Amino acid sequence: MRFNFSLFPLLLLVIRCSTVDFIPEPDYRPNDSRYKVNSWEDVEIIRERPKRLFKIVGEVVIRNTEDLTWDDYEPRVKKDMFRRKIDGVWMTEKNQTTIDSVSVETMDQKGRSTNSYLQKSNLPSWKGYAYRYK
Repeated sequence: MRFNFSLFPLLLLVIRCSTVDFIPEPDYRPNDSRYKVNSWEDVEIIRERPKRLFKIVGEVVIRNTEDLTWDDYEPRVKKDMFRRKIDGVWMTEKNQTTIDSVSVETMDQKGRSTNSYLQKSNLPSWKGYAYRYK
């Protein structure tokens, strides 16, 4: 009897890691001499367009595999954006993505499938735009 496991979803089940990904724009520069934020707590996370003039420097994607609330993620995002010298994040989307969390397939000696099992689960995610003030 042979088992085939999809490694990534199994790894998510074992490790339970959430991600905060920053996808920079081509003209993003990590150092900005005009950066004035003094603490990670001062980084803005807003749900509507910023009132001042700003420049989008990248996209932020947060994947929630730990079933945490937004209040649990906000400090992580702020610290990560402070480290990258970004003034704030304009959150635009909240989605649910269906992923295969467990996939088990048994085969006979000739390699034919005899039984298979697939479990799907929802993966909440948030998307937004990282910006710097002009």
